[in-house]
Amino acid sequence: MLTIFQSVSNLIHSVGVLAVFLVLFVECFGVPSPDEIILLFSGYLISTHRFSYPLVILAAVAGSTLGATGAYFLARFGGRRLMLKYFRFLFRTPERLNYWEDYFARRGDIIVLVGRIISGVRAVISYPAGLFEMPYWRFLLYTVAGSLIWALLAVTVGYILGPHVIRALNASKHYELPIVIGVILLVVLWYLWDRRKKQRRSQSPLL
Repeated sequence: MLTIFQSVSNLIHSVGVLAVFLVLFVECFGVPSPDEIILLFSGYLISTHRFSYPLVILAAVAGSTLGATGAYFLARFGGRRLMLKYFRFLFRTPERLNYWEDYFARRGDIIVLVGRIISGVRAVISYPAGLFEMPYWRFLLYTVAGSLIWALLAVTVGYILGPHVIRALNASKHYELPIVIGVILLVVLWYLWDRRKKQRRSQSPLL
């Protein structure tokens, strides 16, 4: 976490508010990015009068919206074949794909809106929207709304906490290694469980 914070700090010092746009733009393609850190840190910089609040919000929403649009059209024009090839862990059967397509058709608006606010989900939510051919104008509307809500929340928290944000990020270095180890263990356990389930299916007698 501390290393990421230092990288974010260096990026902001190099390109200013443009760093907010770039980080959130990249994140919307599913690339792991320190969006929470850069928005919180930007809020702190606003409290020190080094950044402008409206400009940071504008950069965040613009970066998220343009990145999300790129991911949306990538999925829409790539079609099912591309998504099934690279995201088989999500859509293992045609039935599961059809289920999620129907679910997204009924509740796609709220999924995109809420998904833009939830960490991790906002990085990939554009792909199912494009895959299931959600009308772009609706996707754009709820993407902008969700991105605006998320940016306002994170930047405002950073502004209110001020210097406490920096102290919290610096203190996080003591928990960085245990968190990484825990995530790795969870991934390994999930892989072993999934592999065992597949083996049981292959060994079960056909009726």
